[in-house]
Amino acid sequence: MSSVAVQREQRRQTLALAPVLPMNKSNCTVSSTNNSPSEPVGHGDSEHGDSLIYSLPYLHEDIWRHIHSLMPMSAAARAACLSHSFLNSWRFHPNLSLNFKTLCPRTSRGNFKCKIDSILRNHLGTAKILKLNVADEDSTYPYIDRWLEVAVTPGIEELTLTLHKKYIFACSLLSDGVRDSIRCLELNLCAFHPMAELGPLRSLTKLHLRCVRITGDELECLLSNSLVLEQLKLYGCNKISFLKIPCVLQHLSCLTVSSCFRLQVIVCEAPNLSSIFLCGEIKLSLGEALTMKALLMRRPNVVCYARAQLPSIMPNLETMELGSDSEAVNIPMLPTKFLYLKHLTIQIAGGTFSPSYDYFFLVSFVDASPSLETLYLDLTCCIVKAAVSLERLVLDTLRGGDDRCCGESNGKICWPVSNAVLKESARAAIAVRRYIEDKVSPTTTLTLVEPCTRCHSLAFG
Repeated sequence: MSSVAVQREQRRQTLALAPVLPMNKSNCTVSSTNNSPSEPVGHGDSEHGDSLIYSLPYLHEDIWRHIHSLMPMSAAARAACLSHSFLNSWRFHPNLSLNFKTLCPRTSRGNFKCKIDSILRNHLGTAKILKLNVADEDSTYPYIDRWLEVAVTPGIEELTLTLHKKYIFACSLLSDGVRDSIRCLELNLCAFHPMAELGPLRSLTKLHLRCVRITGDELECLLSNSLVLEQLKLYGCNKISFLKIPCVLQHLSCLTVSSCFRLQVIVCEAPNLSSIFLCGEIKLSLGEALTMKALLMRRPNVVCYARAQLPSIMPNLETMELGSDSEAVNIPMLPTKFLYLKHLTIQIAGGTFSPSYDYFFLVSFVDASPSLETLYLDLTCCIVKAAVSLERLVLDTLRGGDDRCCGESNGKICWPVSNAVLKESARAAIAVRRYIEDKVSPTTTLTLVEPCTRCHSLAFG
């Protein structure tokens, strides 16, 4: 095959990855010769015998590669169809995001594995960022090992993988050179079995595991080899029943654990933890957490637990969010204080509560928090469930007053609000319909106040 034919075939393969940018005479210059130090880009105009080119200046290859690296991947692929310089730099593109949205927005899923295979087979440089999402697609399973062996090389910094429920992420992929460079590792939907002989991950600062089959002992081995880790997030890792976070993690500041239904106990010896987000009935052992600044906990009886235990365990808390669907004991009135607490959110959903539970005991948090600046209480479901004689309930998604518009009613004022506020209002309306509406008594008239069309027309930002 001639060199011209080879170039055509390479461009044809790249073209299959993304639609070609529109070509017309409005974005091209017509020239029969190329007297400037620019590269011909585009297609020939056979009707007039001229060639249509972009007037691209001559730049060093490293500069083109840098420009190309700043482009979104889909745009970078389209540009590679038009320019030999971009086609060459495309093969060295440092950021690869391979998923159905970027590769198959309009075509069938059958082409998905072929496009991934083509991109990785022709990639020549080191990918600094690789995001591969095969979304548990069965057709991709036999190829995952080969793709990762090609793409996960020394110099990679961020690795985000959503793989296949049958797939086992091999520790051999984390070679010595990869362990030196990788800063962020996110694994989704796979198995991972690290052992002590894995070796140190010298640059790893973020570790996120979602629906990963890994045991507590295996995770402890991984953590013990990640001495600069700053952030650990676990979601749906249901092989873990006991988790120990070793004291060698001097830099660990943020811990998130959610939907790990078999996890019963977390023993955290990391000395500088500053924020915890914990969802589930998990016993947490921290010792004296003097550096703790932010806490989010969702579990039964968490309100009583927080008031009774946390002032002595986390005396320097500044932000606390508590969520509970079951409270059996009234909040104790205690002399202990949250001296530095500034922001408090308490959400009590309509679950199982003792008939004698007194919500007015929540005032204990206010008395205990002399520095409190914001307080958000969500008791709507509980009020609706308990107020059997309620005749009318008005829920305003914009937190407005009597002078604010009420739906499309005339005579009311529509105060300008930001688009962000409108989005929050829409989410509030969805929550009301999903969690509250069916709990309202048939004898109660529920009015849900949402932004009217005038509110939307006046929105800013």
